[in-house]
Amino acid sequence: MLSYEKQKIILNGVSNARQLGGYTVSGGRKIKCNVILRTGALFGALPETLDELSQKYKVGDIIDFRMEQEKAAMPEPEIKGARYHHISVLNDIPITKENFDLYRQLLTVKDMPLRYKKMYDANIDISPSKVYEALAFGNDGVSGYKKFFDIALNKPEDSAILFHCTQGKDRTGMAAILLLSALGADRQTVTDDYLMTNEACKTLLDRIKNDLEKAEMPKKFWISHCLSKA
Repeated sequence: MLSYEKQKIILNGVSNARQLGGYTVSGGRKIKCNVILRTGALFGALPETLDELSQKYKVGDIIDFRMEQEKAAMPEPEIKGARYHHISVLNDIPITKENFDLYRQLLTVKDMPLRYKKMYDANIDISPSKVYEALAFGNDGVSGYKKFFDIALNKPEDSAILFHCTQGKDRTGMAAILLLSALGADRQTVTDDYLMTNEACKTLLDRIKNDLEKAEMPKKFWISHCLSKA
């Protein structure tokens, strides 16, 4: 049975960190442990974590799915020996340009409850379905995930890859869905891995829930933006 406890890795300063090793894929084979890592943003990683990613996990490629605005506000740290690839997969969402420009600005607000409150106050209600529509069918999503596959297919055999966005939820979740599906993992495995974000980010999600409820914001709003759903 799949569980977050089996998949999580401890990286101080990095949220939602786990690995895809151990999953059964096509032909009954299993993915090697600690060679495919998925996480939240690395900007808060402690120095010992960066050393661990370099020395213990031997990360050779890092794929950053964030937007330019997020990258500028929360710079990527250098990991010795790793090649850095910035591939923004969400440069457009099927909403008005004015709302999307404001949405991009608010993504740089590091305090998550404050970010969502500002989104609500600005009447920006971007449903997850619109985000996933852009990731799956938008030009940036299609071309970006193709680049991601090119990097994964050409990684050195003795190194690991790490991919992330900000929370390691939607953009990273889509990358994991595509990769596991391509490797032949069954639908339940793909779904279970995706939903582990809710457990991995439980402390943060509880804080967002409490803060937004105190601000008397509708439950529907924070649930739709925070929780991952199959």
